[in-house]
Amino acid sequence: MLATELQSLDDQSLIETIALEAGKIALKHFKKEPEVWYKGITKSPVSEADLEIDEYLKKTLLEARPDYGWLSEETEDNSERLSSQKVFVVDPIDGTRAFIAGTDEWCVSIGIVENGKPINGVLFAPVRQKLYSAALGQGAFINGISVDPQVVTMMLEPHRVIIPQEVAKFVSEDFVQEVEAVGGVRSLALRIAGLIEDYADGIYVRKNSRDWDMIAAHLIVQEAGFHLVDLNMEDVVYNKSETRHGLLIATHPSYTEKMRNALQLS
Repeated sequence: MLATELQSLDDQSLIETIALEAGKIALKHFKKEPEVWYKGITKSPVSEADLEIDEYLKKTLLEARPDYGWLSEETEDNSERLSSQKVFVVDPIDGTRAFIAGTDEWCVSIGIVENGKPINGVLFAPVRQKLYSAALGQGAFINGISVDPQVVTMMLEPHRVIIPQEVAKFVSEDFVQEVEAVGGVRSLALRIAGLIEDYADGIYVRKNSRDWDMIAAHLIVQEAGFHLVDLNMEDVVYNKSETRHGLLIATHPSYTEKMRNALQLS
């Protein structure tokens, strides 16, 4: 699609279109033993597919919206985005380890933030052929099919909860005994989005997650009636100078207090 055609699209249509194209780039490298590098003290992997998609996303999205800011896992960050009203926040491949391993637990994540809040988001999982999308106030969708907002009636507490190993030591034994601990996929974005597919009732998101891991997924589950909050029970704010976050809780509002009270952090 030509740049002029992309410019004519609204923001949600733009990021959905670009996410699908990015997925095609990813699949060219999938199960083809792409070159891989390891970065930082955590030795987080980055593949040639991550870098190619990042370059494509940055060029295409900023050509369509030159006044928007930019934040990506694979682009060196700077303070320019802090002065932009709207900012693209992307993860070219969320779940790179899964991508390298040849499993389906990865996706392309693109979000738009305005004044610290996500207003547009899309996750595309090419192997699963699933496109999760949401725009603020317009509901959540999977492959274009509207997701009914989650309404809790009889159940007043979570039954299935994803508890990462790093978080388990802080969760009370009583709570662990009450719930069914379920495993999560490698992609944090897909893990959070799984709430709208009734995979789990709640998720503890371990500390040090980054803006690009969560923005699109946050909006998608929010539009389906869930919350993603910090330990003060406040909504997560994005596009700050520090992109890392502490321990978070993603669940239905009816469950948030129960999950927060289960944590023994002092």
